Amino acid sequence: MIGISSLMFFIATFHLVMNAYRMVEGYVDYALTPGGAVAYIGNLRPWHHILKDTLYATQENLGSAAAIYRCWVLWGHNWKIILFPSTLLMVNIVAGYMVCGLYSHVSATDTVFASSLTIWIKIFYTLAVVLNIITTSLMSYRIWNTYRQSSPYAKGDSPLIPIIRILVESAALQLVVEIVLLALYCSDINAQYILLESVASIVGITFNAITIRIKFQSIRAGSRNISSNGAMHTVGSMPMRHIQVNIERDVEEGEEPSAYTK
Repeated sequence: MIGISSLMFFIATFHLVMNAYRMVEGYVDYALTPGGAVAYIGNLRPWHHILKDTLYATQENLGSAAAIYRCWVLWGHNWKIILFPSTLLMVNIVAGYMVCGLYSHVSATDTVFASSLTIWIKIFYTLAVVLNIITTSLMSYRIWNTYRQSSPYAKGDSPLIPIIRILVESAALQLVVEIVLLALYCSDINAQYILLESVASIVGITFNAITIRIKFQSIRAGSRNISSNGAMHTVGSMPMRHIQVNIERDVEEGEEPSAYTK
């Protein structure tokens, strides 16, 4: 998880840097050229635009791959469970990089709504939404099913329901953005650019939000369990719980029992 988190942070930061570079170039160096900044930023063929969208496609697919991996772990390393979403991921990888490859073959006046790009972009956006729904549903159902089976034997509040809420709430942030992005693109509305440039960061935020919130939830649950058993003692950073010790002593006839004999 640390490796994936670090890679997502790097990709999101690099993507932001490329957007800043393009904005400065467009509104400073090309502001007075024919077409101005709009023509510069709208051109799909330059290397910086291709690199920017390649980073976005990589981040999106990396987030889906991490979600599929989490499903695989939760379902006991069952490959059958992740077979379908893995197939969709392979198609999405092809669609995402196909779009980036086609950028170098479009004309300077073409936009992202060009007919040669539309089909691949719609596939990519749609599969991103579908993968988000499938992986979140698989993880939530697995945890809920475990909770349902174990609840008759559990004492106190189960930590599983808060984990389901964390998964759904965190994934909803990315899902809502991707659905609106798909709707705007299918409607040929340029406002889709606003969300498009945000997705690379949101995917990383979603992944890390799930990891961090579940960790905090486990810490709080552990603290409650320890506090319910009395004061907490530690050896280093390892919490210790109180245990009951019974002391037995044989007493000979005529001997007074001590106060601690049990």
